[in-house]
Amino acid sequence: MAIYAYRCPHCSEIEVNFPIGTAPAAVPCPNCGAASVRVLSAPMLARTPAAMHAQLQRAQRSASEPEVVTSLPRRRGGGAVAAHPATSRLPRP
Repeated sequence: MAIYAYRCPHCSEIEVNFPIGTAPAAVPCPNCGAASVRVLSAPMLARTPAAMHAQLQRAQRSASEPEVVTSLPRRRGGGAVAAHPATSRLPRP
């Protein structure tokens, strides 16, 4: 469903939901019953923040070209990740 804006000549703007491509050119105003004409406006598009865009690109690339891990991940503080019993069985470079 899409939200379409209509302007009543006597009242204010009205927002109505219709399936995409089925909105009529005019609808009756719910307050006064006058014919409200459809208002054409720009679609609601937003720019993706740079950090989110980078993560989306990384995820898309990893779908076909997974990153190869050669060492255990490190914490940001510089300390090693706590040892887990299953990590001892991983191959080492």
